[in-house]
Amino acid sequence: MKKSLSLFLAVLLALTFIISGCSNKASQVSSDKPAHVRIGHYGGTCDAATYVAYEKGFFKKNGLDVELVKVDFNTLKDGIGTGKIDAVNASPGLFKPIEQGLNIKLADGIHTGCIQGVVPANSPIKSVKDLKGKTIGVDAIGGVPMVLLSMELSKNGIDPKKDVTWKVYPDPQLEQAIDKGEIDAFVNWDPFGEQYIESGKGRKIFGNNHNGDPNNQYCCFVGINGKLVKDNPEVAKAIANSYAEADKWIEGHQDETAQLEVDKKYIPGDVELNAKLLKSYEFVSDKERAKKSFTAIVTSMKQQKILDPTTDVNTFVNNVFVDLK
Repeated sequence: MKKSLSLFLAVLLALTFIISGCSNKASQVSSDKPAHVRIGHYGGTCDAATYVAYEKGFFKKNGLDVELVKVDFNTLKDGIGTGKIDAVNASPGLFKPIEQGLNIKLADGIHTGCIQGVVPANSPIKSVKDLKGKTIGVDAIGGVPMVLLSMELSKNGIDPKKDVTWKVYPDPQLEQAIDKGEIDAFVNWDPFGEQYIESGKGRKIFGNNHNGDPNNQYCCFVGINGKLVKDNPEVAKAIANSYAEADKWIEGHQDETAQLEVDKKYIPGDVELNAKLLKSYEFVSDKERAKKSFTAIVTSMKQQKILDPTTDVNTFVNNVFVDLK
């Protein structure tokens, strides 16, 4: 009898530890120990919300211990796939990989703007319509700048696969390549295009922020590893909330945000230039608008044959865009 009672108590104690452990895991955001998450960043002006959430304590306030990890298009895909990256400022360049199985979910919008296409100031190229037969520099094949410009090329009757040539260069070398005549134009994240324009050597022919138009599409979304969303939605929600708070702060502090980005060496360039760029964006957390924007971009990408013609837009959007209540 004593042995049976002892065995019963031992089993009960073990179950208590197991249940307690599961409970702690599910509520780790609200516990004394912050949840450790790894957030990818590209080192561009448009990563402002990531840097502000980190430096101004919004991640910490929401129970997160954040490790910032520098990524590019390819290392980000690998990082999401292997679980080494938990969240990122996600852009349309990821939509094709998501269609192909990359497990990342979108939870909100971050901002509009941030991509510019430029040509030399004396170039005969006056608009996107003149890019047919030209060589265009990008930071990555299939990356965000290439995807957005491809959509614009298609709208102008230019086949982005057949009618132009794409060449890849590291961000800082795009300006050198265009100066040498190796490319006729380049499209890239801010601040690289704006730096070229500010130097007096370049001229803008493309951008995804049209003079404060309220119908502008989001170019950047809160992207969270799908496994994290499934396994620990509370942590995912804390990440999304941190971005929303950072957005609100940036809208009232563009100059201070620009100073922070440059002082902390997150981005190249001067404070005045980056402040100018930030003021041309709209940082706003609006889940309904973000989902509509995501739907519009996916629809356009399918029409331009960037996405597979068999992809159902509504199914795709509903599978990827999550509501973290």
